[in-house]
Amino acid sequence: MFGAADSPLVPAAGGGTPVAGRASIGAVIEAGLTEAPGPGLLADLAVIDPQSVPADLAVDLLIGLERHSAWLASVSAAALAAVAGPAPHEAADAGADPFHVDDPVREEVAAALHLAPVTAGARITVARDLATRLPTTRAALTGGHISYAHAVVISNEAEPLPDALAREFDDIVTTRAHGKTPGGLRRYARRVAARLAPSPTIDEVDQEFARREVHLITNGTVMATIEAVLPAPDAIAIWNALTACAHADTTRPTDTRTLAHKRADALTRWAEHAAEQPASTCEQPTTGRPRLRETHIVIDAASLLGLADNPAELAGIGPIPAPLARLLAADSTWRRLVTDPVHGHLLDYGTTTYTPPRALRNYVITRDRTCRFPGCTQPADHADLDHTTAWTGTPVGGTTSATNLHTLCRRHHRLKTHHNWTVTTSNNPTTSNRHPDTLTWTSPRGKHYLTHPPPQLEPPAPNRQTPLEIRLRCRLTAT
Repeated sequence: MFGAADSPLVPAAGGGTPVAGRASIGAVIEAGLTEAPGPGLLADLAVIDPQSVPADLAVDLLIGLERHSAWLASVSAAALAAVAGPAPHEAADAGADPFHVDDPVREEVAAALHLAPVTAGARITVARDLATRLPTTRAALTGGHISYAHAVVISNEAEPLPDALAREFDDIVTTRAHGKTPGGLRRYARRVAARLAPSPTIDEVDQEFARREVHLITNGTVMATIEAVLPAPDAIAIWNALTACAHADTTRPTDTRTLAHKRADALTRWAEHAAEQPASTCEQPTTGRPRLRETHIVIDAASLLGLADNPAELAGIGPIPAPLARLLAADSTWRRLVTDPVHGHLLDYGTTTYTPPRALRNYVITRDRTCRFPGCTQPADHADLDHTTAWTGTPVGGTTSATNLHTLCRRHHRLKTHHNWTVTTSNNPTTSNRHPDTLTWTSPRGKHYLTHPPPQLEPPAPNRQTPLEIRLRCRLTAT
């Protein structure tokens, strides 16, 4: 007798005949996870009825089909690159011709595939990049190791790089793409691109600052849009302050407003206060620059001292050029983020304390940076601190320590508490062979997913470190 996983292949509703040589559904699904994607294996996977397999195998079937979707996308991109041909050279007088057509093939692709011309143009760009500038991404897509959405991210972030740097960028980013969501990959790719590209000078930073402006956009309805283009540190400071005001707004006993509504109301109150007291609100500060709320900037010692120009990291935004980070450093209060217990119970308060003290909370939020559920990008400073192993106040329960605390947004905190998801940490003796602070999530279907805290700064490639950086890094490591 066959079990569900061992039963003969069952055609799906659409019919189809599986390729010979696969003995069971389980064997086909396993092949879909491990073997190179191709038309024969896709035919086998396509005839399996997903409703006929156990829940855990249904997840594996989905993964196998997604791998083949990526392979098919690579085949389609190769065909599109052949149709589009190389990118045309921009005509010298194109800017003076309002009817200039920069890429005529785009219109034919749009007509043939029933796409908007802009969408067709974007797909052509990705196809050309895969065919020429991004061979490692093309190979990963063909092998089903990344999705087409990941390939689009890599192509987009490689766009401003010259061809030589684009290929180096391709090698670095693609090797780290597996396991990342497209959004997570985009943030990582921007950090890599910032390290590879020449660092902007302070004059170029000033030119960027000169783009700051505010627009009022009306569309004839009762609503209007205010759009502000600001330096990233200022934008995130304003956003954090609005969010803090929104969380503090508890004036209405039966309040049905969302957090977005409260942010909008807080902005209106700021403007009303400025109109009522312009002298105190709008005057220029006489000393220093007021910070609306604390922002986190991470920069390596060499760049801070002006010995290197590695990009820094602005929490919630991404990489910023070293000259801007040094400019902000001159107007900042510095906090040393301790990574090991140098005195007392800084990172471990045992089983006698449930609520994490401020120092411990700051450390965990800075370490995790986002919610630690797989793929979630909610900022850690807006999330809950959760005991991975439940705190009971007894020696058999979890401790209030950095190794047992992780940030979870409210949605995924509730998912863990009420919906049969479980999580363990690598600091648990049963999983101590894994990377420190790795979380293993187990779904109700029994599938396992790993998450790791991101590095505070991406290290540069060894061949891109200057001798001075190498010596400084060795001295810092020794101390």
